[in-house]
Amino acid sequence: MHSAKPFFILSNPRSGSSLLRVICESNQNISVPPECGYIEWWFEKYKDWNKEDNYSKRLERFCIDLGSSRKFETWNFDILYFKKIVHKYNPEDYADLAALIHITYGLLKEKEVMAWGDKNNYYIHKTSLLQQLYPHAKYIFLIRDGRDVATSYISLKNIQSNSPYFPKLSNDIKEIAEEWNNNNSKVFHFLNAVAKDQVLILRYEDIICSLEKSCRSICEFLNVSFDPGMLKYYYNHLEPKQTLDWKRKTLRSPDKLAIGKYKLMLTEKEIEIFNSVAGSILSQFDYDV
Repeated sequence: MHSAKPFFILSNPRSGSSLLRVICESNQNISVPPECGYIEWWFEKYKDWNKEDNYSKRLERFCIDLGSSRKFETWNFDILYFKKIVHKYNPEDYADLAALIHITYGLLKEKEVMAWGDKNNYYIHKTSLLQQLYPHAKYIFLIRDGRDVATSYISLKNIQSNSPYFPKLSNDIKEIAEEWNNNNSKVFHFLNAVAKDQVLILRYEDIICSLEKSCRSICEFLNVSFDPGMLKYYYNHLEPKQTLDWKRKTLRSPDKLAIGKYKLMLTEKEIEIFNSVAGSILSQFDYDV
């Protein structure tokens, strides 16, 4: 099997996880494709995968299912090349097969893939499956000030998009606070049970204010070389056009004005409501309450 190691980005929506994906994808030793939760979606059907399947009609059926996966068309993936990679590395189970898809994405870009990553916000609720499939996987937990997350949720209503993937998120401050609080609490609880060397906690604000330091921390954590291209991620246009309407910050250099914008966009009452719901988690990650 290919030696590249897996990692997963865990984050509440609108916390900068797409930005983090693009930053990591800008490293020539890291492969992090756009969102597509096929690992979980096809698990039940193919969880008994074995080496004999690599040379059978079952591989053809799997490739058809993979190609039908929601958002997979944004990858511009070469299925025929993937089949060649399957035959070359002969995956022994479903976890290895799924890993090869992410690795193939990088190989198609002529990368020397040493680490592959997966970014899907809903993985917050699927951590038991990730652990089952990849018990030695690493996790990057990305957290952002929940009040700025709330402004991002609310601002979505001002974005015009015909994309079928446009996010449907609440614009009620109490609901946003509860979701942010519950999601981050769930991730933190999960990671407390994972070995410390498998976990990296990053704050969105630190990425924005100290990009190179954050990138070097990521590379050290993943045991790959630092790539200066990570600092110029916004030149690479790595976010698919189907989701770019609400992810345009992946095309821009780090914007410090995005930090603390809730102070201008939320009312005092809304800030008070958010703090009353999520103050404990805010304080735990050094956000002023």
